[in-house]
Amino acid sequence: MNLSPAAVTIAALVAIVAGAACFYLGAPNQRWLPRRLPSWPSRVACAALLFLGVFIWSQAVQLSTAIFATLALTMLLFIIFPWLGALRTVIRNAP
Repeated sequence: MNLSPAAVTIAALVAIVAGAACFYLGAPNQRWLPRRLPSWPSRVACAALLFLGVFIWSQAVQLSTAIFATLALTMLLFIIFPWLGALRTVIRNAP
C-alpha cells in the first residue's frame, strides 16, 4: 500500500503527538487532568508511539531525518504542553 508523503507525515505527527501527550499526562506536575495517568503504562505507551512515529516517518525520509524530526517535535511539544495546561487553568479561573 503506497501512501502519499503527506499522509505518511500526518500519520507520523499523530503518533508523535500522542506519544508526547501520554508522557506528559503521566508526569506528576501535569495540568490537563485532575489526576495523572499511571506512570509506567504511560511511559510504555509514549515509547511505543514515538518509535511508531519514527518508523512511519522513515518510510518517507531517511532514518536519521526521521529521528531528528521526532526529537525536535517532541522537544517542541514538551514546551507547548505545560503552556496549554497553564492556559487552561487561567481560562477556567477567569471571572
